[in-house]
Amino acid sequence: MLKLDCFQAGKGDSFLLSWDEEGPHRLLIDAGNKSTYRYIKANIQNFDKEDAIIVTHVDYDHVGGFFKWLSDKQHPFSPSAIVYMNTPQLILAPSDSNLVGVEHGVKLEQLLLARGIKSLPIYINETNDDLIHIHGLNLLILSPRTEVIEKLVEKWTANEIYQEYENRRKQVDNKVATRDEPLMDIDKILSNQPLPHNWETDLLNATSVAFILEYQDNRLLFLGDANPKLICEELERRGHTKEKPLEVDLFKVSHHGSKHNTTQDLLERIKCSKYLISTDSSGPYYHPSRETLILISTFGRVSNEDQITIYSNYPLPLNKLLTLEEQETLNFNFQSVQNLKFPEE
Repeated sequence: MLKLDCFQAGKGDSFLLSWDEEGPHRLLIDAGNKSTYRYIKANIQNFDKEDAIIVTHVDYDHVGGFFKWLSDKQHPFSPSAIVYMNTPQLILAPSDSNLVGVEHGVKLEQLLLARGIKSLPIYINETNDDLIHIHGLNLLILSPRTEVIEKLVEKWTANEIYQEYENRRKQVDNKVATRDEPLMDIDKILSNQPLPHNWETDLLNATSVAFILEYQDNRLLFLGDANPKLICEELERRGHTKEKPLEVDLFKVSHHGSKHNTTQDLLERIKCSKYLISTDSSGPYYHPSRETLILISTFGRVSNEDQITIYSNYPLPLNKLLTLEEQETLNFNFQSVQNLKFPEE
């Protein structure tokens, strides 16, 4: 039995997988923002060498909870727990080096080092078969590629990434975002589909860890905030095409359901009927995007008759995403959940 806890992480991500393989084991995938820690705390008691953590990337809505945990003296972070990071060669830069890092990444690494915790690399080509084995659970790494990390290294040293990130955040914060606009027609969405961001201008997300998780007969796809074009290229390399799609039991949608991270090409390479979206749907981004749901409805079904289940860690504002008629006809099953089990009971 594999249990997946989906913590309420605001606009971020935080998941905990639990299983029993000659003893209990846990894998924490990201830690949301600082306030997410209140949900995580009760579930990570006595984290040790039997447990592992993955930091998919250093955006604050994925690592903020770690800061809170690392400063919690009542529930100390054990140095024996295995910690995987997407860019350890960056984050491990000594404080007296000439590397100017993304603010939150550097702070996280300083906290880890102060407690004797060393992170391990997790990216394509780090192992011969791109597999990481954790107590009977296998992770096949789909992202990031070394060339993307190398690009981040180049930008990291120039401090361009953090400045771009801050500028983009300020631009969004200054806008009066709203979800009150009329819903775009389905035909218009399909004829003018949103494009993924160029990964070279969105390096923090492009270096996000993504993987296929396998345990016994269950297979789950976790995409973090990964770039869909890069994921499609890796799936292509592994032989997963429209004709030979990857079959998974659950598809954790990239970047909280943003319209720029789920494409027709990606959906047609995956055979799945159950999707997980992590978001509180608040502004200024208002994820998930209507466009993402329409693309899943059109290209993400196992068959035309198959119902699609959308799991979310918060109730989704369906009236802002789909018309009443669409809610009845598109054959979606929306469920707000805090945990899932595989296989289903």
